[in-house]
Amino acid sequence: MQILKRSVAGLIAVFLLPLSLYGQTSDTRAARAPEATVVLNEQFFNSFLEAIFNNLKAPSTPLAITPGDRASGSSSGDCPSLIRLERQNGNVRTAVKLEQGKVLAPLVFSGSYSSTLLGCLEFSGWANTEWHLDFDPATQVLRARIEIINMWLQGVPSLAQGSLTRMVQAALDQRINPLQILRVDQISGIVPIAPSGGSLRLRAREIAPNVLPGALYLRITYEFLPEG
Repeated sequence: MQILKRSVAGLIAVFLLPLSLYGQTSDTRAARAPEATVVLNEQFFNSFLEAIFNNLKAPSTPLAITPGDRASGSSSGDCPSLIRLERQNGNVRTAVKLEQGKVLAPLVFSGSYSSTLLGCLEFSGWANTEWHLDFDPATQVLRARIEIINMWLQGVPSLAQGSLTRMVQAALDQRINPLQILRVDQISGIVPIAPSGGSLRLRAREIAPNVLPGALYLRITYEFLPEG
């Protein structure tokens, strides 16, 4: 999952920078800050996921180990305590679904956990998750928090299902959340204006996400500054 975290922002930036030139018209420029709106559809995100599975290692993250299990040396090479993102389990595929005001994502996974009471638990399953988007002015980052709505587990006794669900959410909170989607400096740039003998810096100030069925709209507020 660290691969996913590092890669999303860089890939989106490639598409956003050329579009940053499209701001408001001269009639509205005085009334409001210049803006650019970029639309990313579901296929963009799911093609990106497909490229990760086809070209890179499956994202993974360790599971939190309880004090009792840590004392027993449970996270060994034979039974590492971790969870790994998978492409598909039966009819369920890891994918992004954009609905009105919501980013939903079924996440298919497999993993193992060494328990003092139950021994090595090898499991698989999937979780329905909701991604809550917000822009953090302090860090100038568009980010998402992944929340598990419900989870289905295979290969785990019912006694351990509740605790494993909590461990998976804890792993997301400690190692993934908040997931960095985009920084404003990645969609800022310098535009040479040759006839004027200089350049302008296009500096993004804010990103406002709006999720509609099938598409994520990013409204980016810019300011234009002299460069050099």
